[in-house]
Amino acid sequence: MMLKISSFSFGIIAMSSIIILFSAANSPSISSIYAQDTQYSNNNNINKNNTSLLLNELTNIKNILESKVTKLATALQIAISLPQILEHHDVNLIDPKVNGIQEDADLEKRKIAKTLLDQFNEFSSIGFLLNNGDVYFVEPFERQLNLTANNLVFRDYYQVVNQTKKTYVSDAIISKSSGRNLAIIATPVINKENDKRGILYGSINFNNYDKFLQSLNLQNNTRLVLIDKTGVKIGDSNVNETSVSKESFEKKQFSNLTSVKFALEGKSGSTIEKFEGKESQILFLPYDLFQNKRILLLIQDCNSDKEGNESNKCIDNNKETNLFNENILIKLGTFF
Repeated sequence: MMLKISSFSFGIIAMSSIIILFSAANSPSISSIYAQDTQYSNNNNINKNNTSLLLNELTNIKNILESKVTKLATALQIAISLPQILEHHDVNLIDPKVNGIQEDADLEKRKIAKTLLDQFNEFSSIGFLLNNGDVYFVEPFERQLNLTANNLVFRDYYQVVNQTKKTYVSDAIISKSSGRNLAIIATPVINKENDKRGILYGSINFNNYDKFLQSLNLQNNTRLVLIDKTGVKIGDSNVNETSVSKESFEKKQFSNLTSVKFALEGKSGSTIEKFEGKESQILFLPYDLFQNKRILLLIQDCNSDKEGNESNKCIDNNKETNLFNENILIKLGTFF
């Protein structure tokens, strides 16, 4: 069965790479969904056509990010259909001293989790919750030992999946095993009788998002961040910033932005507002993701140019409109 799982996982990777490349190449045809006619701006000097083109490019980035998470969710959904995951789990094996079952217990389930970790480097851990929220196992086992809570009924992903019986991508959380800022993809384990047997989940390492966004060929004084609906940062193009730290989770410096409030209403466009004490133009693009929402923010400092001279222009309409080199999306389509 291990060979079958590995082969199937490789197939998912190849198929998803094709989907990502196709999305990057064809996304302008669907970008009108996000680049709405009404732009939200308080500066008449900003070219609305330019804003629309920039939103199209953000849509390209969105397609790559969305395709990646879809691939990870698909891998979990395949795993929950396997008999090793579906078969009965013995709650008597749970040992509070190790926050779940022992390392050598129910090895078939652990083997599936290890295969997912081997095939998808974006997962930092794989876990299984019982219907009551108790932790059954976590891989790697060290993460299970490091848990500071062995019942996760308080987590948003447990509550949403338990209620809807559908796959869910969580908001950013602080891990109870690593202390890092991360997100969870969780999917219900449901048998043929439509009875929920538990929840299989994978934690996403935000380092992947940072590396991806920092690899984009952004113009000077421009920053691209990905946030959840609460304003917590998930990825950042600023090489001096990190999204995995507890400090990043607690900061929530984006939650009070007008652009974020518009995005939460389902709008996309542009605003001029204060960000970290500077007048900035912020382009915002929300998108739905497995019963949740993500927001891309493109932030450009209006106060100075690359030499540090004062300037009131956020976008120089005499320059090339594209934020990225034309080949960058194709090259990075398989980055993750």
